[in-house]
Amino acid sequence: MKTLLSAILLCCFFLPVFSQKNISGKWVGKITQRPGGFSELYDFELDLNQKKHIWGDSYAYIDDDVEIKIGLSGYFDKDTIRLSESIDWVRIDKVPWNWVACIKNINVVYHKENNNEYLEGTWNGYSKVNPSDACIPGRVILSRSIAGLDQFLLENRDSVITAEPLTISDNPARELNFDAPFLNTEPKKVIEISVNNPNLQIQLLDYLKVDNDTISVYLNRDPLARNVRISKRATLINFKLDPTIELNELLLYAENLGEIPPNTSELLVIDGGRTHRIMITSDKQKTAAVYLKHKVLKKE
Repeated sequence: MKTLLSAILLCCFFLPVFSQKNISGKWVGKITQRPGGFSELYDFELDLNQKKHIWGDSYAYIDDDVEIKIGLSGYFDKDTIRLSESIDWVRIDKVPWNWVACIKNINVVYHKENNNEYLEGTWNGYSKVNPSDACIPGRVILSRSIAGLDQFLLENRDSVITAEPLTISDNPARELNFDAPFLNTEPKKVIEISVNNPNLQIQLLDYLKVDNDTISVYLNRDPLARNVRISKRATLINFKLDPTIELNELLLYAENLGEIPPNTSELLVIDGGRTHRIMITSDKQKTAAVYLKHKVLKKE
């Protein structure tokens, strides 16, 4: 009797594990964002591994204009699959200059219709630049196959958002006024460089003794990254220039002066195959300003 009872308890203990669906592999689909976000619809993929826990990568994109890849981890909570991206696992962050990636929490449920497997649910999250800023949430639909996704979108076409494609502005080149003070400091021009590519990367690192210098980076007075601690390990920031702006201002604002004033860092601007190396100094009176001149291509 005791042996039988033990067998029953063992069976019941392992039943939830056996009943969980194996979601390992690649899922393709769409992710939406309610009105007010940067876009109402993105292509979305998950590449998942499942053992005791779940881990993998998410990949959101819009044509060649937006590309965001972030590592995630997760678990089963009864019927709900809870996945959380990590701000420390951002692999790719290619967005327009005035966009900010969201670090997402994704809650989906597995279901099967005919031979098609789906993950369907919702997401919320926060700004990669400022974690205290909540992102406008939305919905998630994923399928094991493109055919399954197409079938779902066909059957639910009245409830799935179809976003307008991103368009490049036909407006003539704009000139911005950089004469005004910035956060009670005077922008101090360090250098002006010409760049060939709209998609750029900057790398920030300490070139002297690491002394806890912290800076925030602004492009044309809009934040790119806040409270970046300068260390020997480079911080990478990817961004895209506005095609209508020829002269762009990159500000490196000193959030503190570190243990050894002033605030110092080394800035690398990666422009395709070219790298510009710039030594930066900022303090509470002056903010280092680097100007990026990008030729605006006119449509024929």
